[in-house]
Amino acid sequence: MARVLIVDDEDRIRALVLRWLAAWHHEADEARNADEALTAMAAAPADVILIDITMPGRDGLWLLQQVHASWPGTAAVIMSGAQDERVILGARQYGAVAFVPKPIERELLRQALSLAATRLPS
Repeated sequence: MARVLIVDDEDRIRALVLRWLAAWHHEADEARNADEALTAMAAAPADVILIDITMPGRDGLWLLQQVHASWPGTAAVIMSGAQDERVILGARQYGAVAFVPKPIERELLRQALSLAATRLPS
């Protein structure tokens, strides 16, 4: 299974996604913001990164750009309550393989992770 990093400023979202990932037998870590995520990636790069777009400080698109540049083998999935077409297109430009709207539905997240897994290097 994949090593997944969840980046979201909402504790309850991270906790929920962590439970689902554990049930699906993924190894998971978490970060509350973009800076924590970069530190976690530098220590142990994730196979898949789940990134919330709207966070205090540096936003998810900025983080996505950094991850895409430094860890091109990491598949990115964007999570957001704002379904702005401009944001989604920007995320795809920087390598996001899927978009999961908030509130997060378990099956949609599972599908996004499955898609991300097909994009991982062998």
